[in-house]
Amino acid sequence: MIFSFSRLNLYESCPYRFFKKYVLGYEEPITLPLALGKAVHKAIEDKINGVQHREAILNGLIEAEFHPEVTAEDVSFLASRSNAKPGMGKTEIYFKLPLDDTENAPLLQGYIDLVFNRGMAITDWKTNRVPYHVLDNHQVGLYAWAMSELYNAPHVIGTLYFLRFRKRSSHCFMPADMEQARLWALGLANEINAKLELYGMLPEEFKRIFPAIPSSHCRHCPFAKECLRTFSAV
Repeated sequence: MIFSFSRLNLYESCPYRFFKKYVLGYEEPITLPLALGKAVHKAIEDKINGVQHREAILNGLIEAEFHPEVTAEDVSFLASRSNAKPGMGKTEIYFKLPLDDTENAPLLQGYIDLVFNRGMAITDWKTNRVPYHVLDNHQVGLYAWAMSELYNAPHVIGTLYFLRFRKRSSHCFMPADMEQARLWALGLANEINAKLELYGMLPEEFKRIFPAIPSSHCRHCPFAKECLRTFSAV
């Protein structure tokens, strides 16, 4: 399995939801926040790459497969709040890197929304309704680590930009910060791989291998009712 921040973060918040989605392959419905995020990211990417605003918004709607709850007005409003300018940086930079130097090291992949200043500055656009601090999770720390690997960047200014509020949360990630994020990802990836191996030998023990962790996220989880039935007898 190739890992990403979102996969690792989902596993950490609820191993059972991770199991349903990434091991059993159940698809989750495309929610409004997810579809809107895809549309806005595509529109901003296109604007930075020189596409005119109206065409960029249309491309965003196409990217979201014309989700019935996503409107051109919302996409236009949020994309405009990015202050995106043509040529302000490289967009949607993909990486796939081993998390350590061993032969069978877990691989981490991801897309970075905006990279500039020779990899020493990155931005991740957010359409969230509730802002949070860039150090509240390891997403930007991992992206900064990737920049240090790809660009040999000695430090990286990583920013979350919350479009609804035009609010930035930034941190200058030094090697120690990047290492902390890498070790977090490596530890979870190794734990997941060990559990996948155990599940391969004892599939009937899936409830103990990938337990549910009840939290506020259950309100938005498509497996919540099934989860309640599955674990009520455990």
